[in-house]
Amino acid sequence: MDEKDYDLPGMIAYFALDAADVATIQKWSFAAGSKSPVKWTDTEPQWDAATSTYTKSGTATIIVEGAPMNFSVILSGTKIVVNRVQLNLTKSASVKVYEIEKMLNAAGIITSYLKCDNPMPKSYGTLAYSVLIPKKKEAWLSYTWQCLKGECSANINIWYEKESVEKLPCY
Repeated sequence: MDEKDYDLPGMIAYFALDAADVATIQKWSFAAGSKSPVKWTDTEPQWDAATSTYTKSGTATIIVEGAPMNFSVILSGTKIVVNRVQLNLTKSASVKVYEIEKMLNAAGIITSYLKCDNPMPKSYGTLAYSVLIPKKKEAWLSYTWQCLKGECSANINIWYEKESVEKLPCY
């Protein structure tokens, strides 16, 4: 394990805004430099015409239930600020549906269902939470998974605005 590897709750906390920060949204310069747990492919935000947003991509190793997992990391937002962080697991047959609420609560992160209180496990779904992390501002998190034809994927989105999560469809 590299000293820049984080467990999943630690990575979510890493991207949350500090409680003392006056901003309510993340700057693009955040998570840059040698101390970042993300190996960035892009040095600057890139315009993505397909989504009409700016993005910055990279990869990170995140420890999930004791095992290192490779995630793609995508920051997205306007030209000025980041409004979402995506942590996407690579598709494989071995991705399972994680009980993310239990993982976060065990790490001292308080979760409250916001919407999509789906019974688990099933082959696809979305869960959305408000998350309260010590010494951080409230953030919102959505966890989506899908398993089809022996291939599974999962992604976690960290949002800085509650309204963005409220617009998500429940599956």
